[in-house]
Amino acid sequence: MTTTQSPTAPLNGHDLLRALELPIEGPILWGRPVVPSRPGVFIVELPAPQPKVSIDPTAVRQWLERAPELRLDGKRPTVAELQTRLASFWLPNQVILYIGSSQKSVGARLSGMYKTPLGERRPQPSGYWLKTLHDLNRARIWWSPTPDAELWEDALIDRFVKAAGALPYGVLVTPSGEHRTHGLTAPLHDEGAGNPAARSTHVTVLPDGPEEVTTARGSARGARASAARSSAARTPAARKPAPARPVSSRDNTPRRRPIPRAEPATRARRLAAPPPGMAIAPTHLTAEGLANLRTELEELTTRRRPEVISRIKAARELGDLSENADYEAARKEQSFLEGRVQQLEQMIKHAVIIHSASDGGSVVDLGSTVVVETDRHGEETFTIVGSAEADANAGKISFTSPIGRALMGRKAGEKIRVEIPAGSMDFLVVEVR
Repeated sequence: MTTTQSPTAPLNGHDLLRALELPIEGPILWGRPVVPSRPGVFIVELPAPQPKVSIDPTAVRQWLERAPELRLDGKRPTVAELQTRLASFWLPNQVILYIGSSQKSVGARLSGMYKTPLGERRPQPSGYWLKTLHDLNRARIWWSPTPDAELWEDALIDRFVKAAGALPYGVLVTPSGEHRTHGLTAPLHDEGAGNPAARSTHVTVLPDGPEEVTTARGSARGARASAARSSAARTPAARKPAPARPVSSRDNTPRRRPIPRAEPATRARRLAAPPPGMAIAPTHLTAEGLANLRTELEELTTRRRPEVISRIKAARELGDLSENADYEAARKEQSFLEGRVQQLEQMIKHAVIIHSASDGGSVVDLGSTVVVETDRHGEETFTIVGSAEADANAGKISFTSPIGRALMGRKAGEKIRVEIPAGSMDFLVVEVR
């Protein structure tokens, strides 16, 4: 990666907060507690630019030990290889290392970051690249209390990217939800990875796939290309959060603080991720269902995603975004698209293939087709599938649904009563195949 050299003075946390006319508190040294339990944004910075990054090999070695599945470009890296890759993202003429936020408490978020070992998910993995720095104890933190923490976080990152031409060292996702192309997969230890899959008698567990799908990009990373990958600077909206009345340094006239607009795409990456430490349930699918998911993912990532990005770019070039309906519509579409992409990636990664029963289909199991007679609708045919593939109109019901649960393990000739929201229904299992 070619690092962008900033021709001007480095942008520090104090000036960045002041540029958006946010109230400013701090600084404190990294590791010190922030007492106020309020929502807000915070910035981690060095006291001065550091032309050459100092990455702690001991920290990197411990990281590799804690995250045994970590891969760099698909291979298990050495300490030196991982150090070199991290160093390629260093901005030698900038001091800001990380920009973050908390919707509940800045103090609690920072406390969790302090306590989380590099490579672990709990209690708070945000900004984990910071833990690779040898002199992190020299870093200081500025913060600003605000109820619109996530929106201001996006605005601060946007402002930094416009000035520096790249993301801060410890920020791995742009405000538009696009992941930095760093080549790392499985960088954090998943405490639930070792849990056995849900019990099923006829399954094949697929190997893990890539943890993220990123937009195809060229290798050039100049200031203009990097800025284009981030969102345009937010435009003030009509609503206003808690009052703050900083003054212009030029004429001492109070100015209204701009409010960035909420954009759902910014948080798609968080919605798709499970809570730290929580095991991800397997996705039970037929071979056909898995093929359909892969086809949908291919369609979204190779055709729909570039189309939406092109629409956003075209709308942005029109100028003022505050009254730009095309821009708003494209960003909303991008939000839903990225959320669906991440959902599909997780489903495919944790897919479990359902096979037909080897005993001739005498017992209802995942993948079975069941013919039943009901006291309401006469004869019906169901196929038992996973929840991701359920489609009532096509006769595919989830094994976790009330009817699916009642049918599991049954044989032809058995009678069952199923409690459903509309009341109870009597079923006679006619055939299992």
